[in-house]
Amino acid sequence: MKPNPSLLLAGLLLSASGFPLPAEGAEKVTLAQHTFSLPEGYTLKAVAAAPLVDRPIHMCFDEEGALYVTDSSGDSRKAPVQVKDPTHRILRLVDRDGDGVFDHSTVYAENVPFPEGILVYKGDVYTGAPPHIWKFTDKDGDHVADERVSWFNGGSVDGCGNDLHGPYLAPDGCFYWTKGGFQEQSLRLGDGQRHTGRAAHIFRARPDGSEMEVVITGGMNNPVGLAFSESGERFLSGTFFDLSKPGRRDGILHAVYGGMYGRKNDRVLAQHPHTGGLLPILAQMGPAAPSGILMPRSNALGIKDALLCADFNLRRISRHKLTRSGSSYTVETDSFLESDQTDFHPTDVIEDADGSLLVADTGSWYHICCPTSKSSKPQILGAIYRIQKTDATAPKDPRGFKLDWKKPDVSYLSDKRQVVVSRAIEALAKEENIQALRAAKSQLPAVWSLHRISGTTARKAIRERIIKGSSDVRAAAIHSAGLWRDSGAVSQLTETLEADDAQLRRLAAMALGRIGDKTAVKALTEAGAKELDPFLKHAITYALFEIGDSGNIPEDHPLGKQVRVMEKMALSDPAPHSRPEIQLAEPIEVPPEQQARQKARLKELSKYLSKGDPERGKELYGNIAKSMCTLCHQKGEQGAHFGPDLTKIGAVRTKRDLLEAIVYPSATIARYYEMVKVRTEKGTTAGLILKDGVDKLILAAGPGAEQPIPLEEIKEATYSNISLMPQVFDGFLKPEEIADLIAYLSQAK
Repeated sequence: MKPNPSLLLAGLLLSASGFPLPAEGAEKVTLAQHTFSLPEGYTLKAVAAAPLVDRPIHMCFDEEGALYVTDSSGDSRKAPVQVKDPTHRILRLVDRDGDGVFDHSTVYAENVPFPEGILVYKGDVYTGAPPHIWKFTDKDGDHVADERVSWFNGGSVDGCGNDLHGPYLAPDGCFYWTKGGFQEQSLRLGDGQRHTGRAAHIFRARPDGSEMEVVITGGMNNPVGLAFSESGERFLSGTFFDLSKPGRRDGILHAVYGGMYGRKNDRVLAQHPHTGGLLPILAQMGPAAPSGILMPRSNALGIKDALLCADFNLRRISRHKLTRSGSSYTVETDSFLESDQTDFHPTDVIEDADGSLLVADTGSWYHICCPTSKSSKPQILGAIYRIQKTDATAPKDPRGFKLDWKKPDVSYLSDKRQVVVSRAIEALAKEENIQALRAAKSQLPAVWSLHRISGTTARKAIRERIIKGSSDVRAAAIHSAGLWRDSGAVSQLTETLEADDAQLRRLAAMALGRIGDKTAVKALTEAGAKELDPFLKHAITYALFEIGDSGNIPEDHPLGKQVRVMEKMALSDPAPHSRPEIQLAEPIEVPPEQQARQKARLKELSKYLSKGDPERGKELYGNIAKSMCTLCHQKGEQGAHFGPDLTKIGAVRTKRDLLEAIVYPSATIARYYEMVKVRTEKGTTAGLILKDGVDKLILAAGPGAEQPIPLEEIKEATYSNISLMPQVFDGFLKPEEIADLIAYLSQAK
């Protein structure tokens, strides 16, 4: 008998302990096995679960209010394998009775490779699944895709599938997506130039695929989610942004045009001109594995203009309150939603038409490259939850179905319903509406509607807003002028270089650089001679580089030297050496008898965990002769920076995970700590990669045991499934001592 989805959802909902219970300023909501914590005044309910959806990853609404969801099959094989044997799907969920809970599901598309994003745009569904962004079309209206074509092909798929996330729709009407993974891609950009490289990037293009260009560059492995402010600022979530200090790793950055971010990674960054170094990370989040990110448009929850991020590893939706600082921002971070269950893995957070939030929990299937879910548990399914105010009342006609969309009026741009505003921006983007848009009461959405209209009349209307209006209106207008490379806006942009608002000065420099008018060099050099924050300094330097007239920059100008260095970098080939790609290791087939023995041993040792003493564990951790932990691992300022950082290990690993990592270290090798075997004509060398440089690969078999290998000598390189950590501690340490050590590490949060 097929289970009834309504009854299953009812089980989730009725298990809540009445109304949310406040505790120490927070609300507590119990749903099924989870106890969730939220700020006071908010509540949570489940709105979709199996069999409507099994393992939701990404979500996006269409104009009719149907929710499209990428749904995992539970397949956690390496991404290249999944390209050849795709098993995931896209679902279409509908709330037919309008109670806020989905009650009908249709399989929109099957046999989808590892999905890493979803966007519904003008009736079509776009899904990133490396190496492609696929465009799905339902031609006959039965809510099932009849056609799929490749909208974009990056040409690379690394083992983790980090090559592509997205696409995302920005206020400027462009599609944005990210590249990671360090695999080489060779792409033809919109200006006809060939772009070849391994670095991380944000790309953007128009919805028809034209005018593709690079937005930022980085040395991080996995840029993931993108969120946008109403004025067009970009914020990127991702992993391995910063390994410079203990406790750092993942984060959020303010993704300004032309910026270089992330880890200092010479091999992938050397060929890309930069303005003097890596730009700072906006929010340091440790090993959070941040995924989907959102800046709400509505203020229904009182959190408009904050960033909300789904932190896969930390079982939470984090909130990042932005404060303007110079030409960028600072953030204050807290937890907005958090589960007490380690099998809660949020992957996306989006806004519904009523201003409530939907959160996708994908369950515990994923373990491809994640350090906290190495033990795949595809049987533990996910769900979709809704966050709303406890006293929330649903707005009437939240999607504006009763409005006349055949003849949209400019007044729709002033509607309190943000979905109506977004739809009106697209609907009004016609030349016959330009005069009405110029006179619109709400100028910020009017700018974005004008931006979508080609021709000189629309460009003139945008120029008017560069020097008058609110800061957000002016910022959006400058974004537009820069994207269109509007040479007619040079005088307004030059004037803006003297504005009091540092953000507007940064954006004006960006736009002038893209336009490339040499008459702007004098104003840019004058602006660049003043005291500048890192982002404003970058914008002016990059603008001078793009204009390409360094001969008119005074020799003693503080930015002139770097501009000339960038020009030389652009003409040189800083990465003449190459090496074979590091191949994935063949899976180790563990005999069933050995698996059974290991499982039984872990079960036996687990009995000691509840009796572990953190104080004894602390003493043991620092005892080199006994535990040897600090020989390879760093926790805070203590220990060697060789193995995985343990500063916040308790936040991302359960006691059971830590037990397995200590007793059977090869079962849970953390990302970037896989041993690599390199074969040259002289023999084979193995170790961790300390540096993947322009001309050599530096391996280390232990702390201080470095061995440089020239790239041209490498014949073959392969990751190993065997950890450098010896499998000796079950026996070298007593079960009670292992429990003490785990009790101590569990407190590291």
